[in-house]
Amino acid sequence: MQQTQQYNVVITGGGSGIGAVLAETLSGLGHSVAICGRRKNKLQDVAEKNANITMFQCDVSSEKEVKAFKRFVNKRRGHIDILINCAGLFGSIGRFDRTDSSLWRKTFEINTFGTYLVSKHFLPLLLKSGVKIIINFSGGGAFNSFPNYSAYAVSKAAVVRLSEIIADELADEGVRVNCVAPGFVATEIHDSTLSASKKIAGDHYEVTKAKLKTGSVPMEVVVNCIKFLISEKANGLTGKTISASFDKWGSEEFQNSIKLINNSDLYTMRRINLVNIEQNHPLRKIL
Repeated sequence: MQQTQQYNVVITGGGSGIGAVLAETLSGLGHSVAICGRRKNKLQDVAEKNANITMFQCDVSSEKEVKAFKRFVNKRRGHIDILINCAGLFGSIGRFDRTDSSLWRKTFEINTFGTYLVSKHFLPLLLKSGVKIIINFSGGGAFNSFPNYSAYAVSKAAVVRLSEIIADELADEGVRVNCVAPGFVATEIHDSTLSASKKIAGDHYEVTKAKLKTGSVPMEVVVNCIKFLISEKANGLTGKTISASFDKWGSEEFQNSIKLINNSDLYTMRRINLVNIEQNHPLRKIL
């Protein structure tokens, strides 16, 4: 991303965690950033750090509030170049039949429906740009089972599929849509695990405690991945979920292979078929 280019950026969940750090980082590079979130005091703390950040209190699961946020941004910017959907929560934790039904549904409403609502209503502002980038966030359980975190895992898996569909639907209009799997980053989202107890959270409780001490993914890894995805180096890449800490997105080999990547199932959510398993696997002979 050229430092001389200044973008209008919208970040949901910008009051804390990854969203807050992204807002501070991108505004520090000279971009105009509008953040939203449910907690006004958190938003104010972030907005006060840089004159390039504006804030709007908004629950992304409320269509009325999302529309109001869009009007707020439209009045001040007229268009946006980049939309980053960071708003999310773990929600109800525990074996699925023992979770709070209302909280389970609320998790889905924020993580998935919120991503849908913001993307839908901000699209007209995005289409006015020559950049047109949407970045959503995947999470634990999107590609593997995540016991005791069904609300979070299911909602994040849905975000991945939603992102792939949006990427296909908007390809002809030049919109790039990708997901980022950040890995385990030490943010306040993990407070809900620690509050839930080992009995409710299961094995992930001890995993969380250990990773918060020594094994978490550095925040700068996720930030640098986002900076790559909104840069010209990522031109053409769309419909993919990129692991910030595992995939080689920063390499020349990756960047020179974007066309090949786009024409493959790499970094996508797909069913594994018999042809995808090893030739010597017994199931190849049985089935």
